[in-house]
Amino acid sequence: MDLSLAEEYLLLALDDTSGRPLLSAQHVQFALAGASVADLTLRGALAVSDGADGGRAGRFRTTGRATPSDLMQREVLDLAHDRKPKDAVRKAGQGSFARRLRDSLQQGLAARGVLREEEIKILGLFPSSTWTPHDPAPETAVRERVLAALTGRADADERTAALVSLLLATDLTRKVFPDQDRRALKRRAKEIAESEWAGAAVKRAIDELNAAMAAASVAATGAATAGS
Repeated sequence: MDLSLAEEYLLLALDDTSGRPLLSAQHVQFALAGASVADLTLRGALAVSDGADGGRAGRFRTTGRATPSDLMQREVLDLAHDRKPKDAVRKAGQGSFARRLRDSLQQGLAARGVLREEEIKILGLFPSSTWTPHDPAPETAVRERVLAALTGRADADERTAALVSLLLATDLTRKVFPDQDRRALKRRAKEIAESEWAGAAVKRAIDELNAAMAAASVAATGAATAGS
């Protein structure tokens, strides 16, 4: 099954038993925004302008190639255009847009039979949804691919390296693979993220996206701590 980078990240970020995310909703939404923009970059729909191509240097521009058929991903594409990578992920990762993006990804996976939505009530009062595996095969394939790269059993291809970079930026590797050595996983994840796994322009965009997500994660954690 052909999954987007954001769909792969979402499957790993959901607890298979509870159907709830392993991170806070705010962190997940920032990550899904970053993954969506990264996916469009990897597919060639977005590029970082060098200033000589009619765009503004250091900002995303749409290329007119590999335009996604999914309406929500086209909205992400339009939103990212003419924004710096860090600004694109911040814009897509907050507010109603971020919630719509997450809902779209969850509903899309449910429509394809990968996830199952179950309605629950928190504290018996507040309606919510959980998303548990319906067909575990796609997630299993993603897990095996990522773990093989993190344990050195296989080289990380471009998409796997991008996914590992996203997991590292949101400190999710230890939660996705709790039975593995945390330090070894993080060390290998950093090696993959810092390696030359993509062209310079793509790598730069992904690195900036990851830096923006990491900064947003720290800010969200600080805000939550201050409010407690």
